[in-house]
Amino acid sequence: MAVKITKNRLVEFIEALEQAGGSSGNGSLRRTLDWDEEFYWKVQGRLIEEGRIVSGRGKGGSVRFTEAQAAGTGARSKQSNSISAITNLIQKERELYPPLKESIQSKWIKRFALDDVIIDETHSRGSKDTGGTFTRPDITAAGIRRYVYLPKRLEIVTFEVKPAEAISIIGVLEAIAHREAAHRAYVIYATSRTKFDEASEGERIFELAQKYGVGVVLTENVEEVETWDILLDAVRHEPDPARLDRFLNDLPGDEMKKQLSKWKE
Repeated sequence: MAVKITKNRLVEFIEALEQAGGSSGNGSLRRTLDWDEEFYWKVQGRLIEEGRIVSGRGKGGSVRFTEAQAAGTGARSKQSNSISAITNLIQKERELYPPLKESIQSKWIKRFALDDVIIDETHSRGSKDTGGTFTRPDITAAGIRRYVYLPKRLEIVTFEVKPAEAISIIGVLEAIAHREAAHRAYVIYATSRTKFDEASEGERIFELAQKYGVGVVLTENVEEVETWDILLDAVRHEPDPARLDRFLNDLPGDEMKKQLSKWKE
């Protein structure tokens, strides 16, 4: 049974990070909290989603307060340019969305032999409530597969995208959450196999993705699909229909919703 992330647990994390000066390596902070690894990453992910902390580099990765959180707690950030660095990282990730969407739509999605497909960027929903942590895949593909004797089936494939500077376990955790409402979930790291293997969290990314059936794809050139390295292929499964329906209802684009309605007829 999954351990519930309570408000007290979030407070414990914030207080421990505050005592560390507002910035700490993940290993050191986890030992201070005396939490198991998987629960630590879940709490960290929740706080990142809430905009209270951000992840950073270093052996095993690091974490620090956002400027707003630091001001609220009185902690001083160890990196004066943290906001600028995070902004640049977000910009690099968003620049990957359009070419990746085009490559997935024109070539890569064909590997699933779907009869009809529509793909959209689904990373942004403005101020709309998304229903929880990590529920917004960067790119979503919806397709229909038709059979000779069986009813047609809807297939949903989600993609979380991370630039070369963000080879961390967060991408896999997001994809795991997406998998609750998708038939297949992938995380795409825009990096080479060599750089991925050298990353401090590379091995842990592989282990966790394999454990939960998440696909991991590496690419240095998002427009050259033939060069993509499928480190792990996503394991297909049947999501809970209620979760899937809520996910589809929360899609930000009207075009995909209209097509889904047509397929239902």
